[in-house]
Amino acid sequence: MAAVLRRQRSPYLLLPAFLLTAGVFGAAMLLLFSYSAYTFRGGQLTEEVSFLAWQKFFGDPFYWGVVGNTLRLAFGVTLAALLVGYPTAYALTKVRGRRLVVACYLVIFSPLLVSLVVRVYGWILILSENGVINQGLRAVGLIQTPLKLIYNDVGVTIALVHILLPFMVFPILSVLLQFDHTLREAAADLGANRLRTFIRVVLPMSLPGVVAGAQITFTLAISAFVTPELLGGGTVQVLSRAIWFNVVDVNWPLAAVEAIVLLALALITLAFFDLVARSLRAMRPTGVPRPRPAEPMGLIELVFRSGLIVVLAFILSPLVFVFVNSFNGSDFNSFPPQGFSLRWYQFVLGYVPFREGMTNSLLIAAATTAVAIPAGMLAALAIARGRIRLRGILNAFFLAPLVIPRVAIGIAVFILLIRLHFFGTTASLVLVHAMLALPFAIALLAASLVNVNRTLEEAAMDLGAGPLRTFWSVTLPQIRAGLIIAAVFAFITSFDETEASIFLVRPSNLTLPVQMFLYLEQYQNPTLAALSTLLVGLTVVLVVGALRFVRGAEIARLVARR
Repeated sequence: MAAVLRRQRSPYLLLPAFLLTAGVFGAAMLLLFSYSAYTFRGGQLTEEVSFLAWQKFFGDPFYWGVVGNTLRLAFGVTLAALLVGYPTAYALTKVRGRRLVVACYLVIFSPLLVSLVVRVYGWILILSENGVINQGLRAVGLIQTPLKLIYNDVGVTIALVHILLPFMVFPILSVLLQFDHTLREAAADLGANRLRTFIRVVLPMSLPGVVAGAQITFTLAISAFVTPELLGGGTVQVLSRAIWFNVVDVNWPLAAVEAIVLLALALITLAFFDLVARSLRAMRPTGVPRPRPAEPMGLIELVFRSGLIVVLAFILSPLVFVFVNSFNGSDFNSFPPQGFSLRWYQFVLGYVPFREGMTNSLLIAAATTAVAIPAGMLAALAIARGRIRLRGILNAFFLAPLVIPRVAIGIAVFILLIRLHFFGTTASLVLVHAMLALPFAIALLAASLVNVNRTLEEAAMDLGAGPLRTFWSVTLPQIRAGLIIAAVFAFITSFDETEASIFLVRPSNLTLPVQMFLYLEQYQNPTLAALSTLLVGLTVVLVVGALRFVRGAEIARLVARR
């Protein structure tokens, strides 16, 4: 066994993951900083060193307003996600029955398994002037003119809360599931009612999960591009949109400055949340509450359970209305549907750009998985079992692409590929997607390796099995769950990638999400409803196939460890 351990401790195991992250992400970010000092004058980009882009950004009140809008939107989304996510996580801890628990987890987790464009399209159907909400309010006589729920901050906030809610729920849930129930029992023994026990004991102990969820949610909200672009209708000005339009105008220095500012905002926020998290690590309950007569919790539990049902309906509603609209006989999105028709499915299956986009996305996602999983496995072996100094720094390095805004990564890699004359190739998309999927692979596989029974490996080595055979015959079967989930994550991460890919594709290799994004900017008919339904069906088949090999409890445990 010593031989296999020596191999696993070898720093060479880190080399593929390191080269992928440093060669794509690291080089691109360095180049981004250099381009911010280039000059864009008279519609021409030159390598003349200047700070004109910086002067324009900080000297123009418009860009200060864009920064303010970006921060305000991100704070609003984070606060709303917290107000919805904490009660949801708490209610999930009260759910009983293994199948019901797994079903609730999958529903909460489902937004991450469905294409971003599909989710945004679902909210367009719900919030538009002819959408579900306005039509329903009209039907009962509460309004005469439609409410303005789309093409403003309201619609963007609602959709982002829906999209990012899992990132708030699961960190809080993982902390609540590890809660020491003896503290609650001690409070109850002293006569404290459940509400007071929750406020004085449970809530303080769950704050680290709250901070972690808020950290992830804010970071993703501040860099969102697809949702503000499609649901904002050009009225919601955020940094990600400004970057996109300056790239289109070939004003790359200003786009680079905007990306750096967005990156700085994200890093400052992360540092702030990290400081808060450090101060909370030593936090303990502020003491057992003073005795009070115990109060019945039946009504409060009923409220939590009812709230959970509402949240589950909120999560599923866009997909339900997308499915219903896919059979709409009307030429435009409308609710209720005007008749029944399958023509949109016929159109989707015969529409060449969608077929080509699907082929491109499937090939790129498969290649991404084939690159990210082996590299992630080797890095996970080194991290989980190797004697590595500065392990924390190494983990932070590999996780960096997750915390950097995708739009910033997109523009940075775009500039890098242009300089290398590698732009628009399928291979470049595979490398970028593999770099983005790698952190998921490393985290999930490292968590799986921790639980491997090392005595079985030692027994195999003692019986003469070599390192590779031991890994294949003994280690690999024990990490099957993590391996399958990591592969599914890598595939879906690539297949759904939009916000970085939109900077990196040519017309000849457009991926399906980018095709859908461009189509939705131009047309408002049920075509995307039919395509979205087919994609959701494909996702369900993929997830069900994974569930055949992985138990629900293993999924919940591995997701919580992320």
